[in-house]
Amino acid sequence: MRLAELSNKLARITNRAGFEVSLRRVLRSTQRRRVVYFLHIGKAAGSQVKQMMAQVNRQGGNVHMKAQSHDVTLADLPEPSDYFFSIRDPISRFRSGFYSRKRRGRPLNDIAWTPHEETAFANFEHAADLAEALFAPGEQGLKAASAMKSIRHTAQDQIDWFALAGDIFTVRPPVWVLRQEHLEADLKVLIERLGLDFTPEPRRDTKGAHANDYSGIPELTETGIANLKLWYAQDFAFYEAVETWMALERGE
Repeated sequence: MRLAELSNKLARITNRAGFEVSLRRVLRSTQRRRVVYFLHIGKAAGSQVKQMMAQVNRQGGNVHMKAQSHDVTLADLPEPSDYFFSIRDPISRFRSGFYSRKRRGRPLNDIAWTPHEETAFANFEHAADLAEALFAPGEQGLKAASAMKSIRHTAQDQIDWFALAGDIFTVRPPVWVLRQEHLEADLKVLIERLGLDFTPEPRRDTKGAHANDYSGIPELTETGIANLKLWYAQDFAFYEAVETWMALERGE
């Protein structure tokens, strides 16, 4: 074998061996990192939370955060595993979800309506119209109930993400919960509970992404609000239960 060929062969072996060593080091490093899952409930500040997660992951510390799709529930996560989630006032979430799907997620996305959503938006131009028609007698009430269960974000209650895994506070407690209405304060507690030496960067403007522009849009009526409180009774109870658990965790 010529000297040049021998030299090239040795170089390939060395490079391959070096790559394998580096790969093992990367794998060991990944295994040492604490994986924390974000259970992604739709229309509950997910875009803002994922901004923070990306900042944490860029640091390359001992915590790695993984966001899940909207279709992943707690029962789908590996057990045991660390996780957190975000929630939102049910009425605010309903309104945001209605208009997000009405514009098909644009401009960030462009997800076509299903035939059921197309019918829903043909019957109800505004969220206030849909809320007002809930529980109405006759055909209008039937159309409203059908629309609520046809539009992606209005169809799913937040508590649905815990089906078949509902006793989260004792059997499988989260690291922490982020309330959309108190996001900055709850993020600070989550970071502390994960033991991170980390200060989130200033929040980027979310306009043009999932933010809704409510100018010129009719407000919900008293009847509509009362109907939504009845429709989302489980979510109101769930939100209250979460806040009770958070207070107990804080020793209050």
